[in-house]
Amino acid sequence: MKGQLTLKNVIIRLKLGSEPFEKISDSDIPVDILWSGEMTGSMSIDYTGICEILAGFSEKEYDYIEELASDILNTLLEEYPTGYWKVIVTKPFPSVSLKMESALFAMEGGNNV
Repeated sequence: MKGQLTLKNVIIRLKLGSEPFEKISDSDIPVDILWSGEMTGSMSIDYTGICEILAGFSEKEYDYIEELASDILNTLLEEYPTGYWKVIVTKPFPSVSLKMESALFAMEGGNNV
């Protein structure tokens, strides 16, 4: 049987931005995690473990949401190599020339089932 796990708006507090003023204080960055794959046993993917992995990114510093998404995806693939992962990192109210609610970057990889 196949299954899918979705963790929506997991908040990671870290410094994010390419401008120096963006790194003065930590920001709450929402991250969505999606896993899909074959179910093996009662619990194929433990979302408590995923949250512990994500907590390891707290208080780190990134210039770009793409870098953060890549690091999260690579860490999840190392820890849970079976299944297919998608990571979506959201930067609320990015500092750009036009006002916008958020910028999102999605990255995916793994064993497509």
